[in-house]
Amino acid sequence: MTRAAPTTPDPTKPRPIPGRIGAVLNVLATLIAHARHFAATAATRASAPEFATAAAVFGTSDLPTILHRMQRGMLRALALRHYLFARAARGRNLRFAWPPCVALQPHHRLPAEPAPRPRSAPLHPRRPDPALLDPGDPDASRLPTQEELAAEVRRRPVGRTIASICMDLGIAPGVCDGDFWNRVEKTLRRYGGSLRRLYQLRARREETFQRERDRRSDTWHIDWRDLRPSTVRQALGYLIGETPPEGPGAPALVPS
Repeated sequence: MTRAAPTTPDPTKPRPIPGRIGAVLNVLATLIAHARHFAATAATRASAPEFATAAAVFGTSDLPTILHRMQRGMLRALALRHYLFARAARGRNLRFAWPPCVALQPHHRLPAEPAPRPRSAPLHPRRPDPALLDPGDPDASRLPTQEELAAEVRRRPVGRTIASICMDLGIAPGVCDGDFWNRVEKTLRRYGGSLRRLYQLRARREETFQRERDRRSDTWHIDWRDLRPSTVRQALGYLIGETPPEGPGAPALVPS
């Protein structure tokens, strides 16, 4: 009986997308679609009272500030998408951020490691992530270069980059379709993102938003905490994760 000769992979054929990368790319596709839809419709929706429900996630109702954050989130999403496609082309999948949960018996446990030496402060400390800053902070409007974003997505865990994208795009549970938010949450947990930081930032932005509203008596009658699906659909046109409706033509934030 003769054995069949092993087949060699055809270098001209693209590698299949690994499953974990594919799942993250699906989340990114929804985020990018939302950013483009928001940019195309925000100017017409910003005058509606219900827009406050969406604006509160950004901490301000100032539309230029919101669109600036959206552009940064879009650039980040495209940089991460490029990184994931390049990783998939090399045949490398993503790894979960947490260690394997193995119940070790006492006689299997490794000896305690010595305490690590304190690290010296870096000569050139990194700038804070502008997505984490309040709208009034001067550094909050900084737009990283393409080179900075490419280096950032290579250096940081994928889940942390997704969290920054969500912060810049105003992604929060109340404005999302439930199934899509579950996928965002799963991505953050699996790949090193911090849900706690995301919720803390949202609470801080809502406080900032309320102070902004308090200075404008004409907005007191609007309940921006109303997160019923019908209100969110009036603010955004849809729940994030649903198929965006056709909106007025407008240039995309950045090219694809």
